[in-house]
Amino acid sequence: MTSSQAADLHADSRLQHMMHASFRDGSREDVTYAVITEFLLQYKHPVERFVLYPQLSLRWKPDDPKDTRAEIPDIGIGNFSLQAPCFKMRLGVEAKRLVGAMQNLPEPMVIQDHEDILSAFHTLFYQGEDQAKAAIKGGHTLSEAIPYLLFVGPYFTPVKFGPFNPQQLGVRTHKPSGSADYRETLKAKSRLASPPTRRKLYLLGTNDSATQLDNIITSTDALAQPLIQEAATFQP
Repeated sequence: MTSSQAADLHADSRLQHMMHASFRDGSREDVTYAVITEFLLQYKHPVERFVLYPQLSLRWKPDDPKDTRAEIPDIGIGNFSLQAPCFKMRLGVEAKRLVGAMQNLPEPMVIQDHEDILSAFHTLFYQGEDQAKAAIKGGHTLSEAIPYLLFVGPYFTPVKFGPFNPQQLGVRTHKPSGSADYRETLKAKSRLASPPTRRKLYLLGTNDSATQLDNIITSTDALAQPLIQEAATFQP
């Protein structure tokens, strides 16, 4: 499978230039964060709609001050609150660097069955799931489930994590712990070792991805409205 079929991008020229300048052979993971951020900011209307929180630290055991383990999403999309914890996540973003088959920004359908891409998204899924569990346990979410955007380079797939039962919440799949529920730990190991799931991919800058991002963010607006109202009526 090749990456010769270039995708038809419809973003404005500034964003298209950024895409082509950023995603080349050997591009680093951190450049992915910058590009994702610029695209997400296109949906920040009105300005108070959401906040992008990079590298949000989520304690794995928020009620145990001696346990310093944490999960850290690359970007949290949410709103601030006067009630602890101060940041509530509407959705999370976890990203990895571009893989070789993505060079030249081909159509998603051309590459979504590529072995390296399937493997990258497989790992990302369980990283994101562990982060979602930490966010839910720590009261950082607006419900018992949270949507996530998983990115490899500029390609993403949307998923939703949760709700989880108490045993599932205690198990880290990507970073297993011997103190977690034994049966759930075995299930997690089996899932991690299973063949990767084929997922529909979207490429930033295309019409399909713009619609998908708008729908996902909009789906969280109602839950975030009390926080937006709290900020709007705040009296210093």
